[in-house]
Amino acid sequence: MNTRRWIVGILGLLFVLLAVWQIMAASQGLEITHVRSNQPPLTLVAPRDMPAGRAGDAPQQPVTGGGGVDSQPLILIGHGIAGSRVIMRGFADTLAHAGYTVLLWDFDGHAANPRPMPRGTRDGLIGNVEAALAEAIRRGWSDGQRVAIVGHSMGSGVALAYGQKHPDTAATIAVSPTGQAVTPELPRNLLLLAGSLEGGFVRNAEERLAEAGGEGGDAAAGTARKLLIVPGVEHISILFSPTAHAAVREWLDDTFGPQPGARDHTDRRVAWFGLGVLGTLLAASALVPRPGPGPTHSESASYRRRPLWFRIVSLILGAVGATCLLWLASRAGLVLSPLMGLIVGGYVIVWFAIAGVISLLLLWSWPSRPGRRELLAGLLAFAALWLGVGLLGQLVWLPWLLIPKRLMLWPLSVVLCLPWFLAVGESLRDAGAAGRAGWWLVHSLLLGGGFFLALQLNPELGFLILILPLFPIILGFHAWVTARQKGTWAYALSGALFIGWLLLAVFPLQ
Repeated sequence: MNTRRWIVGILGLLFVLLAVWQIMAASQGLEITHVRSNQPPLTLVAPRDMPAGRAGDAPQQPVTGGGGVDSQPLILIGHGIAGSRVIMRGFADTLAHAGYTVLLWDFDGHAANPRPMPRGTRDGLIGNVEAALAEAIRRGWSDGQRVAIVGHSMGSGVALAYGQKHPDTAATIAVSPTGQAVTPELPRNLLLLAGSLEGGFVRNAEERLAEAGGEGGDAAAGTARKLLIVPGVEHISILFSPTAHAAVREWLDDTFGPQPGARDHTDRRVAWFGLGVLGTLLAASALVPRPGPGPTHSESASYRRRPLWFRIVSLILGAVGATCLLWLASRAGLVLSPLMGLIVGGYVIVWFAIAGVISLLLLWSWPSRPGRRELLAGLLAFAALWLGVGLLGQLVWLPWLLIPKRLMLWPLSVVLCLPWFLAVGESLRDAGAAGRAGWWLVHSLLLGGGFFLALQLNPELGFLILILPLFPIILGFHAWVTARQKGTWAYALSGALFIGWLLLAVFPLQ
């Protein structure tokens, strides 16, 4: 390894260490308690000087005055579909620094909650909220008297329904609201937030505001109503917006009054996460070895170099063919959304398998054998992505560590994802750095086009549209880490391992 690569690698590692330090520092002064054994799993975020119980403590009697449990409002925060309590920590930390006690949970089917997500009804999800609040009261974290609820996307519908089912809920805040109807009377103190770049949810928010009787009202009487369009954000980035965080805090302060010991806090964890990912990519590009000459770098009898146009067309036919075959299967009665027990995620994994096989049949007569050093390079690239993107994301937005029910599906997911990444890896195997950047763009367009067509043919895959913008980012991380790998298998193995794990971490169980 030359000096330049050593410098780049060490700089990358320093970026990662700085990012971890700053992300952890965001919780300084807060008490964080995780309860993994509960259904649903919980996280309490509260000011450190609050006399809250710890996990496993006996129930406490409510304490009055001087910052006791019943003098601090409890804020319930529910995530959206394919989300988790982790992604809502920006709101939680901001409110906890402002003096509130905050309770987060994983809805059924999400993250660490092994129970299947209920179909077609919010009753089960509302039951998650009620169970979370009951456990908080049992542990002495709240007396249940002053409670507000915040929800994002799917969680906003749950919050709106909960605020009407429980009229004593002091305030309800719907971030990127769904079509859950409201009334002029309930929920009390209704705040609606939507990003300026998520048009459908802006329309939902406007409809909910009209149903609620329009803006105005009195927070002290519980009749306040307001809609805020947060500029420059869409469905995911609104969760990391300081403007959205500040608006929620201000609304709760209007409802409950400013809390004793409140501190201003701006959540910048996602920016530090970005620095950590950059450090990972720099370190991996410098430290992951390039495979030496081997079978994958020679012109084997089975390998025929195809023209560029032929390789691209082969991948296009694979993507379109997989989408159409799965659509025909749905017409024959196959329910696509819960394949492999994952809502939408199973469809994506099976799509990779079919699209990859079609493309490989057009590109290859038989796959070339991988060399040991190439397999090692693929495993090291996966390890870099697993640690620097996934595990670091566990602190900011993604529940990366799989529960056993999800982990058991990982080997099958890797096998099914492998054909597609082999086809893409074979197509770009001899490309240089600039060529691989071009192939990253082609790959992103192929996945975006294939899944967009799937949405037109199979509307039940609907929420896939919300995460399509993440595919180019994730593929970009993988392309960077494998940029120095010239063979097919290093790219394919690392891609199948990483994407297979990612899909299992994100999508809900059913």
